[in-house]
Amino acid sequence: MRSGGLIDPDMAADLLETRDAARFSERLLEVAHSAAGVEELFAYRVDDGAMPRALASSSGLADVDERTRMYARRFHRSDPAVAARLRALPGSGFHARVPAAAIELGPYRKLCFERPRFVEKICFGWRKPDHSLVLTFYQRHDGAEPDLFQLGALAQVAITGLTRMAAKPDAPPLVSEVERRLAGAYPVLTAREREVSARTLAGMTARDIGAELGLGVGTVLTYRQRTYQKLGVSKASELLASVMA
Repeated sequence: MRSGGLIDPDMAADLLETRDAARFSERLLEVAHSAAGVEELFAYRVDDGAMPRALASSSGLADVDERTRMYARRFHRSDPAVAARLRALPGSGFHARVPAAAIELGPYRKLCFERPRFVEKICFGWRKPDHSLVLTFYQRHDGAEPDLFQLGALAQVAITGLTRMAAKPDAPPLVSEVERRLAGAYPVLTAREREVSARTLAGMTARDIGAELGLGVGTVLTYRQRTYQKLGVSKASELLASVMA
């Protein structure tokens, strides 16, 4: 990284060409750390009225998976940065600096700031008509003020790359077909119960289903159990037999 708000064009090209989320996250953290001492980052897509869906996450610290999971499931509604996102007009960007002291919800502050010893997070995002992309950098200050010009330039490149990865993937043909059959045969099921059940029958684990749909594992299991109870079955094989009959 260099001063003046500019970033290395070779680094930018490398990020934009990356399609693997894990590699994208690791490379982005390396650059953000060298630029401003960033220790952890989390990027997500949030559809209006829905839970955030993780797009990138990387950290040099332990328990990052727990922090990102709990933020998406419980803490995002208590995030002061939400106000900046909601104030932004569709088709415009936004940013926010959130010190640890601004986090009023105790469990959120303890897990995501006090335990990893972060003193603030710096958020950049872009709001679209029906969703937003948000990139958050977490910092442990060493006394030096972070270079916001460079972080902003890096965020611009990163959000461009994330845009390419953020579109909801089309469901596999088998999942789509099972969802269609469930909707026709069992109208008593909710849309979410059909989504979870179809992916279960396609062989996906509860963790994989949760990651794709933006749900916790426990929530996935709850939807699965509700489906079984409504349809009078006790396991996936029984449901599959009735759907494919």
